[in-house]
Amino acid sequence: MREAEHLPSIRRIRGILAQLDAPGSPLRSMRSADAPHPPFVPPPLALSRDLAAEAEPEPERAYERTVLTQVRRLLDGATAPLWFSHSTAALLHGAWSYRTPLLVHVTREWNPRVERDVEPLVRRHHTTLPPQDRATVLDVPVTSLARTLVDCLRTLPRDGALVACDSLFRLGADPDDVSRIVSASGGKRGVVQARRLLDLCDPRSASPGETVTRLVTADAGLPRAECQIEVPTGRGTCFVDLGWEDMKVAVEFDGEIKYAGGVPGDADVVRRDEAARQRALEDAGWTVVRVCWADLADPIGLEQRLRAAYLAGRRRRMLALTA
Repeated sequence: MREAEHLPSIRRIRGILAQLDAPGSPLRSMRSADAPHPPFVPPPLALSRDLAAEAEPEPERAYERTVLTQVRRLLDGATAPLWFSHSTAALLHGAWSYRTPLLVHVTREWNPRVERDVEPLVRRHHTTLPPQDRATVLDVPVTSLARTLVDCLRTLPRDGALVACDSLFRLGADPDDVSRIVSASGGKRGVVQARRLLDLCDPRSASPGETVTRLVTADAGLPRAECQIEVPTGRGTCFVDLGWEDMKVAVEFDGEIKYAGGVPGDADVVRRDEAARQRALEDAGWTVVRVCWADLADPIGLEQRLRAAYLAGRRRRMLALTA
């Protein structure tokens, strides 16, 4: 019997998660709530008060606040079992989001009445939802991590879907459950995208920006970029965000949080440490490509930069082999 198309991806992801969980692994903290860039987790009180009456939220929290307000309203008005699903469940589970459409997804086991004129932000779904695909977060019924992951892969734009996928695996989605749900989804809308994105998934990604950058490398036709590459340098061991070890090309994503008080330390100190780290990598023979959010707004330009760096690394390697 022919092997299911997604099974090699599941085996690879299972191996990555085993690496993260291995005793003594320097990457083990990425699976904890103390990771460098923890996902947003709604505070326990967020669903029990009128968020609309609060002060205007920070711009980056406006999406979460709007969704949670709708979740509270739908819960209060529910007369039959429901589960929040898709990107809404991903938010409640604590997963990262990236360019996620502002919608609230609700799944029921019977065909819902659709009133988009009355509820423009609500998308209602109906399907059989087995017990293993149900969960709760803060006493709110949601789809399980694995079911949420597959629903996001099938329905979100590619970049947002991959961000959710990386994050949900890190939060504990079981690869075997994901495999079961993908197999059961054959013929459904978006399942082809889901299989392709599983092949690109890597739970070692430490931020949404790193995930989207990795997607750009794939779209550029480059070989798979590895995450969290361990590089010995004169300054000690460095872990580069992603890149190609054989070509000695590192890609580092610089999120604005580094310079805006989102991590401990003065912004100038962070910049100096970053510059010293780059010099150490370059002294070790690596080329470093720095990427920021503005670069992601021009994916074609970024593809060209990444491809040029990779091809230059390949030329250096070929010259070294023939020297």
